[in-house]
Amino acid sequence: MTFLRTILSTATAATIFWLPFGAAISASASATVCEGEAFVKNAGQAMMSAARTKSPRAFSGVASRYADLDSIAMFALGPHRSKLPQSSKAEYVNLTKQFIGRLMAENSSRFTASNLAITSCASQGNDVTVGTRLSGGQKVTFKLHKARSGYLVRDVNVSSVWLAQQLRTTFTGVLRRNNGNMDALFRYLRG
Repeated sequence: MTFLRTILSTATAATIFWLPFGAAISASASATVCEGEAFVKNAGQAMMSAARTKSPRAFSGVASRYADLDSIAMFALGPHRSKLPQSSKAEYVNLTKQFIGRLMAENSSRFTASNLAITSCASQGNDVTVGTRLSGGQKVTFKLHKARSGYLVRDVNVSSVWLAQQLRTTFTGVLRRNNGNMDALFRYLRG
């Protein structure tokens, strides 16, 4: 019994000693502002608004406003990137934007919510990863890149699926099945 009292009194003393430090650390962590918080909240609200309309055009508009479409589209080509003629790049990026709009509209139920809360934030150089939770409980993670003009979304994770990686898997699959033929990918994207 004496041994148990000694352990309990030591644990109580340790708790009392460390409690002020823990409170100070917690206060300092909660006071930290996420660099991309305002941008993510605006992008998230736009995404939730598009989800209410279930419109591919609304989601394409969100992508135009908030996403780094050039980087996402070029990433999606994977090893076939060099096969895209420079003269076709603008059309390809536009078709990718429209494809994103259709894909997001088809999955709009995953974005149905009235608000979002920031749950995590990590920065490394010009890149920021922001975790959020929608009011419906869904987790959405945004990967941002900070450019001179502000932040742009480089990727977004919904239901454990990264959009840019999903596009890459889809687009390179179309190209692989068609011997790297860019016209086949363009037909698919117009589909």
